[in-house]
Amino acid sequence: MQAPDPVETILARLMPPAFSQDGQFEIEEMIDELAGPEPENVVGISSGRWQVRALIGGGIAAAIGALIAVLPLDPASRVAAVVPVPAASGLLLLSESDRIESMTDEGWQEDFNGLAMRAIRLNAVEENSVLDEESGMVVQISENREEVLLVPISAF
Repeated sequence: MQAPDPVETILARLMPPAFSQDGQFEIEEMIDELAGPEPENVVGISSGRWQVRALIGGGIAAAIGALIAVLPLDPASRVAAVVPVPAASGLLLLSESDRIESMTDEGWQEDFNGLAMRAIRLNAVEENSVLDEESGMVVQISENREEVLLVPISAF
């Protein structure tokens, strides 16, 4: 193995030489000229829209949570439904269905309150069949999703 001194000298040759003080000063001046004059007393005013976005996001999250809590999780209880989309769009919803393709047990987890919960990972598929009334074409839309279901453990 080589001694460390020759390796350090080889690496030192690979490093570019440093700028001189004059060269560095000229580059800094050129950057300052390109940047233009500094703004005077500019203070950003908050539009308050972040509060609206936070409320909208929270409302959407609450609606999704309520929807998950209300809908049954048994795939056999879900039946394909025929719900027409308003005629103005020219599309007609023929059928929709949800199915669970796989379930895996992820073991026990602790929720934010410290309660023991059993975690189950679900791979679900939502399928919709839509008819375009103008062309007569039927389009099938599939959406895969992965969900983690936390089930409380009541007995050990």
